[in-house]
Amino acid sequence: MVMADLDNLKTKEELSWHLVGQIEVLKTKPCRKIYMENGPNLALFYVEPGKFFLTNAACPHAKGPLEQGSIEDLGETYKITCPLHYYSFDLTTGRSASGLHLKTYQTEIREQELYALIPRPVSLDR
Repeated sequence: MVMADLDNLKTKEELSWHLVGQIEVLKTKPCRKIYMENGPNLALFYVEPGKFFLTNAACPHAKGPLEQGSIEDLGETYKITCPLHYYSFDLTTGRSASGLHLKTYQTEIREQELYALIPRPVSLDR
């Protein structure tokens, strides 16, 4: 097998459901950084009862800390605005009017615990 064929065998990491934490704890902050095993860090947003969004923590523009951003309720969706250069991203799709795209992850509540469809386990602390 030639080297080019080996490159084609590389695949994206598989996603699986991992526990993020207890809902009662997670809903105490609207924005928080969480730590995925072997990175990247993630940002968790709590916007209303039973509604969480999970994204990469670093803004795709200049790596700004999205967990320090401001959340805007647009009625049918929510946006996060990066505190560095004010790029905003739809928390459902990750899209931005600038053309940049923020990685988002699916979340699910199960028996008062939040789970996320992500590649590796996460922790609220380092």
